[in-house]
Amino acid sequence: MSILSGDYPEGSQLPRESELISRFAVSRTVLREALKTLAAKGLLVAKTKVGTRILEGSNWNMIDSNILKWRIELGIDAGFLRALFELRQALEPTACALAAVRRTEANLEEMRQALAGMSASGEAPETFAVRDVAFHRAILTASANPYLQSLGSVIEATIYSSFDVSTPTDSAERFALSIGRHTAVLDAIEAQDSQAASAAMSKVIVEGIQNAHGELAEEPLVVALPVRITP
Repeated sequence: MSILSGDYPEGSQLPRESELISRFAVSRTVLREALKTLAAKGLLVAKTKVGTRILEGSNWNMIDSNILKWRIELGIDAGFLRALFELRQALEPTACALAAVRRTEANLEEMRQALAGMSASGEAPETFAVRDVAFHRAILTASANPYLQSLGSVIEATIYSSFDVSTPTDSAERFALSIGRHTAVLDAIEAQDSQAASAAMSKVIVEGIQNAHGELAEEPLVVALPVRITP
């Protein structure tokens, strides 16, 4: 958290081990394990006789579930939320296109159940968000691409963060629109129409950032071109 917040700036040296132990009230063993974990996430590098240095942000594994969680705990701002939506726009329509040609009946049933849960959530934003995440994760599963599947934490972070700002359950019109958008995604995947599935998912993502626009969005999101994939 202290690194993400800028208390320890990028490119700077961490204080000595004794100073860190005192500040965070932990044992030497706990501190060293924590530093190893942060090094594995790309936040810092330790060198003998040189010390531990905070790496530039471009080295950080920003889609790591812990880093996302820590970043959210620091507070949601426009740049953070927009960056997550842009990442989704770059990759999730492709996941949808792959799901359209690779989905199984079990995948479709998982999507149907998640969508039914969204539809039945009424005015409970927490329930809607949980089922929304389940719907998108089911699509990643259906894509049968392990690298796309690893993006589940990004999608989850985006959905929950955006719901903290604005949720489709706030109005009947937006609720109906969101259900309709997700239904179009499911219908296209079921029909094995990769291009339609890709385009439908892009609209879902754009709708998400538009819902948050009044509070956070600073500039329009680029709409991804539909992806066509053949079996």
